[in-house]
Amino acid sequence: MQTTYPVGSHPTFPGLFRDAVVRNRTRKALIFEEVSYTYEALDRMTDRLARHLLSRCTGKSGIIAVCMQQSPERVMAFLAVLKSGAAYLPIDPDLPEARIRAMLDDARVQHLLTDGPVPVASHLEHTDIPALIRSPDFDRVPDSAPENGVAPGQDAYIIFTSGSTGKPKGVVITHRSLALFIQAQAGFLQLQSGQRTLQFASPSFDAAVLDLWVPLSSGATVYLYPDNKMVGPDLLSFIVQHQVEVIPILPPAVLASLPPDQPIGKLSVIAIGGEAGNVQTVKHWSKKVRLINSYGPTEATVAVTNHILSEVPDPRIIGKPLPTVSLHILDEQQQDVRPGEAGELYIGGMQLASGYLHDPERSGKVFTELATGTSARKKTIRVYRTGDLVRLRPDGNLEFLGRKDQQVKLRGYRIETGEIEYHLHAFPEIASAAVKVHHPEEEPLPYLLAFVLLHGPEQEATADVLHRVRKALAAKLPAYMVPDALIPVSAMPLTHAGKVDKNKLRPPENMFGKTRSLHHQGGSVKDIMAHTWSYYLNTDKVKDTDNFFELGGHSMMLASLYNGLPDPWKDLLSIGDFYHFPTLGAISREIEDRLHHKQPEEAERVAGIKKQLLHDARLDPAFAVSGPAPDPAVLRNPEHIFLTGATGFVGSHLLRELLEHSRATIHCLVRTLPDKDGMERLQHTFKRFMLPWKTAYENRIEIVPGDLTRDKLGTEETVYASLTSRIDVIYHCGSSVSYLEPYPVIRRPNIDGLHSILHFAAARKTKFLVLMSSMGVFSWGSPFTQKTWMDENDDIDQNLEAICRDLGYIRTKWVMEKLAGQAGKKGLPMINLRLGFAVCNSTTGATVLNQWWGALIKSCASMKAFPLVMGLKDELTTVDYMAAAIRHIGMSPEAIGRDFHLSPQPENDVSLTDFCAKANEYFNLGMKGVRFDTWVAMLRKNPDLPIYPLLGLFTEKVHGQKTLVESYENTYYYRRDHTELMLKNSGIAPPRFDKKVMEPYLKFMGVL
Repeated sequence: MQTTYPVGSHPTFPGLFRDAVVRNRTRKALIFEEVSYTYEALDRMTDRLARHLLSRCTGKSGIIAVCMQQSPERVMAFLAVLKSGAAYLPIDPDLPEARIRAMLDDARVQHLLTDGPVPVASHLEHTDIPALIRSPDFDRVPDSAPENGVAPGQDAYIIFTSGSTGKPKGVVITHRSLALFIQAQAGFLQLQSGQRTLQFASPSFDAAVLDLWVPLSSGATVYLYPDNKMVGPDLLSFIVQHQVEVIPILPPAVLASLPPDQPIGKLSVIAIGGEAGNVQTVKHWSKKVRLINSYGPTEATVAVTNHILSEVPDPRIIGKPLPTVSLHILDEQQQDVRPGEAGELYIGGMQLASGYLHDPERSGKVFTELATGTSARKKTIRVYRTGDLVRLRPDGNLEFLGRKDQQVKLRGYRIETGEIEYHLHAFPEIASAAVKVHHPEEEPLPYLLAFVLLHGPEQEATADVLHRVRKALAAKLPAYMVPDALIPVSAMPLTHAGKVDKNKLRPPENMFGKTRSLHHQGGSVKDIMAHTWSYYLNTDKVKDTDNFFELGGHSMMLASLYNGLPDPWKDLLSIGDFYHFPTLGAISREIEDRLHHKQPEEAERVAGIKKQLLHDARLDPAFAVSGPAPDPAVLRNPEHIFLTGATGFVGSHLLRELLEHSRATIHCLVRTLPDKDGMERLQHTFKRFMLPWKTAYENRIEIVPGDLTRDKLGTEETVYASLTSRIDVIYHCGSSVSYLEPYPVIRRPNIDGLHSILHFAAARKTKFLVLMSSMGVFSWGSPFTQKTWMDENDDIDQNLEAICRDLGYIRTKWVMEKLAGQAGKKGLPMINLRLGFAVCNSTTGATVLNQWWGALIKSCASMKAFPLVMGLKDELTTVDYMAAAIRHIGMSPEAIGRDFHLSPQPENDVSLTDFCAKANEYFNLGMKGVRFDTWVAMLRKNPDLPIYPLLGLFTEKVHGQKTLVESYENTYYYRRDHTELMLKNSGIAPPRFDKKVMEPYLKFMGVL
């Protein structure tokens, strides 16, 4: 990936600067407080300094350190070193002494330029630059350019940057790399002679290269900001007072500190870089100035890409490369990924550093050779491995996805903290946010904490704002990515580079009490439960009306809490009961009731469930299809499709299939308010599941803000009326998939949601309904039916005994299919697709990280053991096969009124034992099959495993002495005659779980 536009031919910065001097002799180059220097004066002064350095320093060392406060003299020192042919090492005097000492020692510096004492460098030969300039001897030094000359391959400067190990490493940049970057970046910024620019960055960071040398090569006037620790109103006041027009680089956190409602004077251009920006800040400033996102590592000379945020205000977009670099997005095998797929960014070209100072071993690990070109014209280029994850967007811009080393493991899940921060920054109330994992001593689990800085007006209602934010996050992110606590801060601590310093963000001292004990003392049920909640939720006061989940509880915590309850209670409760009774008062009263009343035996309990299901499975007698039957040919080429569940795993893949294989407008029901937010949710879903997003999709997608469970789908009357008249086909993918929520809780989104869809399908114009059912409607019914096989025409009623003992989710799917069948008999044209388990995308391995099967496999891999439950099958298939099959069958008139099994071929129906055996064979995972009870005992001791929240599936008896997992032993095989016939000659076939499919899946989950 490369960009082409003109770049000047000067190979060194001294040459670039002399050109600027010729064009701008009398123009102001530097202004600091009351002092200013013209280009000519700065040139002569630095020529003298360079000659002085040549006479004293260069013979002893090629590296000269500069440790000075902000001043014109500091700039002169840097420029003089460059002219002398030495390399400068910039040191911020405000850095800790230990850091300064480490930099000086690692660089083996022999000479230091200062403006005062540097205690840790007293052993070094040094020159006090201000004193030298004032001395009479300095006036006698010639002010003409040194005769030594500077070669492009000579080192220009060294910047120390911290790596993942925490030890600073010196990055060595040559004159060639520096000069090429300066010319390329100046061209992009379109800097003009005489423009006023701001120099803000600390000298110890390469951002100072950008906001100092780029303007000085362009004839601009550089205003030196006195103290970069003074941000917010002070900085904006400086900008306005001095009529600054361009800020070549500014950390996003500093930009966010500027008052948003104050005048900005003549400021017209701002570039941000160093870390991802705040969404709201970017949107605000992109309307006021030409806002640019500059991206690049120190190892490639400051910046390698730029994106004009004023055109597309998305801080994740880092743009296109400068003409002096080449970019490569590669997978783990250093092969090019497909457009739209995530990969690691490698940088090639003339801006690369020569390596790490005095550290060839570390240099060799990240500066590597890459074979490029076709087989006929292969060549090897030198590249830098960034560790950054990016993808190429359809518009040719790069999108930054996060750091590989920012991915943390928490409760068995791989979490990208930057993604959570991105969503937090989308809230207008939040000025800045930072997310980190914190594991207090003596606490059972680590915590995911979000530190947030609210905008001034919002700080008066902090608790209410944080409650709203957390609730909104829970609707957007998987449960394992929702922070356990949102902690307000009065200010974000910044590093010397202006980035948020997460190391200084700590929770309040009393937040994680070490004195609490889970020891159950006497007291009422509510007292014991309140004590247990306090222990796990880290709060001292729990009220009767407090909701466990709204206080920060999540499924992993709930499983640990359940395990810590008194043993007699666990015999009466299931984990799912906490979803049905989520408040302290409700769950306490339920326990009291069960303790004092004999609980029904299995037969009585099943009879009650059966009665409920049969009642719920009766369609309203008033339901009617009043309109004429639609033309079946419409299925092949619909104009308007209504899709639910588009932000889910299957739904997002189906959306892409429909976009790629039809010309229809797709109306997506999304639980959101503004249309733009809905489209962003879809884009985020595509990114999460590594699906390529095309800009053209936005012209084909209509966001319908709404809610399945509400009247008229939660839409406005006029919107609903319009949809009922326009929609041709409904693809109903939207339902809640939870293995924890009990039937009364999950009934609302699933069963009530289907009622809404059925009425919508029959309203005004009769619409085709393509229903996503589940293979789960057959449950584990073989002990009751004594059958081994189920085919597509088999009556699902024969499995009702098993359904009544199964998950609440499975019960809802059985009821939904019964309701849909009755609607079909009343004339609603329908296609019923029973889906197997969508494990992953067969190419990318993308999956839902907290789904049942993945959590089980990750846990087995972690424990090096799997339970021997023979024939435990889940009808595993891949989501891309499933979506393609749904689309193909859903567009076939011949499919109307029939049932289809989107399950694997019987001979490829993989059980848990099969899957683990394959994983051992292909990847040497070393998992051993152990007795079921042995495996469960191992699980109980590992509350941090991702399957732990589903502990009840392995422990709670559902049929005699068997748990639900044990009941699924040797479940049905399924015939798929209708499906085979419909997919014949389509090229769509169910996958085999071989190494090709399993490897990207296990990598995506972090198992490999």
